[in-house]
Amino acid sequence: MDISQLQYGDYVVYVDESGDHGLQSIDPEYPLFVLSFCVFEKKYYAHVATPALRMLKFSTFGHDMAILHERDIRRRTGIFHHLSKEPREVFLDAVTGLIAQMDFTLLAVVIDKYKLQKHAPTSTHTYHLAMQLGLEKLYQFLKSSGQHENLTHVVFEGRGRTEDAALELEFRRVCDNNNSFLDSMPTKNLWKC
Repeated sequence: MDISQLQYGDYVVYVDESGDHGLQSIDPEYPLFVLSFCVFEKKYYAHVATPALRMLKFSTFGHDMAILHERDIRRRTGIFHHLSKEPREVFLDAVTGLIAQMDFTLLAVVIDKYKLQKHAPTSTHTYHLAMQLGLEKLYQFLKSSGQHENLTHVVFEGRGRTEDAALELEFRRVCDNNNSFLDSMPTKNLWKC
C-alpha cells in the first residue's frame, strides 16, 4: 500500500503507557502494563480539546508550555514543584473534569505481566505486543467509522533513540499485514519528545 496516495483520515491518535514493560522484575504493587490509544476527531481536538487544556495551563501557570507528566505531578517535580497541596489538588480536579468532558474514544490494552510471563515465549516484548493489540483495535474502530482506508496518524511519546527505532520497526511490521486481520493498516507513526 502506497500511503502517499491516501487521503488523511478524520482522526488523530495519541498513545501513552502506564507501567514498566519489562518482565524480568515485576513490581507486585503494579504488575500491569497498559497502553492507551486516545482517538480524537481532528476538528474536535483542534477547536475544543486543545483550547480547553491550554486555558487550564494559562490559569494555573500563566503560560501554556507546561508538559503534564503524571510522574512530575505526583512527585511535585519540574513545573509542579512550586504548587502547594491545595493548588495542586485544584489543578488535578480541573484536569480530571476536563478529561471527563472530552469527547474521545479510549482504546486500552491491559497486560497482566505475571500471566504473560507464564504463557508467552521469553522473547515476547510487552510493549510491542500491546501496540499490536492496540493497533488492531484501532483498525476495527476506523473500519466501523468508515475511515480504515484513510491515512491515520498515530503519535507516540519518544522513548529514546534505540527504543524508538525498534518500536517503529514493529509498528511497520504490524501495519504491513502482520496482524490478526492479515490486512494493511493505513497508519503512520509520529514521535513526540
